[in-house]
Parts: sequence; C-alpha cells; structure tokens
Amino acid sequence: MISTLVLLLIAGHETTVNLITNGWLTLQRHPEVLQRLRSEPRFAIRLVEELLRYEPSVHILPFRSAISDIEVGGTTIRMGHPIAVLLASGNRDPQCFPHADRFDPDRTDNVHLSFAGGIHYCLGAPLARLEAQLALTQLARRLRNPRLLADPPPYRPSPILRGPVHLAVAYDSVEPA
Repeated sequence: MISTLVLLLIAGHETTVNLITNGWLTLQRHPEVLQRLRSEPRFAIRLVEELLRYEPSVHILPFRSAISDIEVGGTTIRMGHPIAVLLASGNRDPQCFPHADRFDPDRTDNVHLSFAGGIHYCLGAPLARLEAQLALTQLARRLRNPRLLADPPPYRPSPILRGPVHLAVAYDSVEPA
C-alpha cells in the first residue's frame, strides 16, 4: 500500500508540477507563444502536446524488460533482458520529428512518448493534460509582464524526473479571475 501511495504521489503530482513548471519556463523563453496563448486560449491544447514532447517531465523509464527479442542498431536485445526507455531522447528523434530540437506548438503529427505506451501508458494522461492547459492559460491570462528572475533555474538532481526545484518569476500585477 505504501509503494502504491508513493507511486501516486510521484506519478500524479510531481510529473504534473514539472509539466506546468517546464511549460511556464518554455513560455517565458518564447514570449511570442505566450502572447498567442493569451489571445487564443484554445491554443493550449496544441501547446501542451508540444511541451510534453519538447520538455517532458519524465526523461527515462528504468527497470523495464524487453517483451520479445528485438534488434536495435545491429544488436539483439533478448526477451526478458533489462532495458531503460529514454522517452526524452525519443521525443527528439529527427527521424520522427522534423526540426526535433525546435519548440513548435504548431507541429503536426506530434506523437510523443511522454506518457509511455502499452500497459505502462499513464492512466493520468488526460488529467495531466487538462491541468497543464488550465494552469498555463490562467497564468498567461492573469499575470501582467511576467519575467524570469533566474534562467536557467536550479534543477532537481534526478535522472528520471526533470523539473526546476523552483521557478522564480516576477510580475507587475495579477488580473482578477
């Protein structure tokens, strides 16, 4: 029961916090996209999909096993052998994503790996998407003249989860809800 609760805390909280924080950081670095989100709130749907690809919360899924023999780069990985899935690397694969290192919320066919797949597909994916869409849209709409106080911010020292320890932002005012 304890391990399930820890899993829910990490999978259901930390990943979404990092998605929102990574998203806000990316928007601060791309003010034209932030302005577009202010004027087109429905743009948040496409924006979050690109954020999931470009700055995913989870970079690596360790402790997996190959479910069948597979050949990768001329090497055979045998069924049952341990593997680590590099989600962030796959999300930047230039064979799958043209201009993979460019942040492009208008990207089409954005079939990213950020929620994994198969039996490991994230059950909370719809909720995480919605939370990020709502949070980023409200931040964009309500904060006047937001600006980063430190870039890059300090990051957590985790090879699995990627997100800032904190994101210091100044702003001039907050619009009413």
